[in-house]
Amino acid sequence: MVGRKIVRSGFTLVMPRWGGWTSDLGESAELFGRYYPQRREQMRLASAIGRTPSSADPMVLSLLIDDLGPWLAAEYTAVHGERAPRP
Repeated sequence: MVGRKIVRSGFTLVMPRWGGWTSDLGESAELFGRYYPQRREQMRLASAIGRTPSSADPMVLSLLIDDLGPWLAAEYTAVHGERAPRP
């Protein structure tokens, strides 16, 4: 589930610029990589884990959660501003 959520979060960053929607994790990761090439491989990895969660290596999950996750949160805030808390 971690990979899937990371890909979806990353895609929200590029969806407005790309001008469309896809539910395909692989396509979402590739589209993200067009706008953030420095994070392309991590997003591809998240996509692969999202499609086959039983194969997730704990070290890979740690990389996604501890490195890509915080970067996504900071970039989301920089691009879209602070999110209002859910009631």
